[in-house]
Amino acid sequence: MNQKQLSEHIGNIDDRLVQQAETIPDYTSQHRQKRIRQLLTAAAALVLMVSSFSAGAIAFAHEVIVEVPIEQETVVMEEIGLTLILPDSWKGKYEVIEDIFVPNNSTMWEFCVKSVYDAQTPTDESGEVLYRGTLFYIFQYTDYCMSVEEFEQSGIAGIGRYLFATEKATYVIMYASDLQFDPENSAQMDEWNAMEQSEKEIRFVVDNILKVDN
Repeated sequence: MNQKQLSEHIGNIDDRLVQQAETIPDYTSQHRQKRIRQLLTAAAALVLMVSSFSAGAIAFAHEVIVEVPIEQETVVMEEIGLTLILPDSWKGKYEVIEDIFVPNNSTMWEFCVKSVYDAQTPTDESGEVLYRGTLFYIFQYTDYCMSVEEFEQSGIAGIGRYLFATEKATYVIMYASDLQFDPENSAQMDEWNAMEQSEKEIRFVVDNILKVDN
């Protein structure tokens, strides 16, 4: 799913988002790779997320408190106080691209299969659109606290998942819903499929609480 298709999925879901988007300039995409941190001790996990959401309560779809292992493959999103603990098999195989989610003028993170993203393979003869190897996006879905029940009634509930909410924002993960690799490249296909199938192993740390989706 490219950025245009992402906008089409989201653009008409909530009138509040649409009205807000109409008043926000169209910011130029700002792609840059997120710094990946590969070592995370249990003590560091307790320090990492200090006061990210101290302004209000946090709501979760499911939650459980556990000890974070000493060494994990992790991605830290300091802007929203979120850490992803990735499958060990993902090491060296993924790319994290930052961009702007225009309706909220907020950062969104696109997780891609690195080999597909780096290949820059065009999807058609024009060569203007490329297979990105996108696995999922994480972004601020609304600028208010949405409950899990409200999210279940939204337009992306079928391809997305509620992560957490503060008093002023709701954050979600949305999965790619179209072809993200060159179907004639068996290596790309196998790697994308393997990583897509292991997405269920990803864990989310927010304010020292490890969220596990059951």
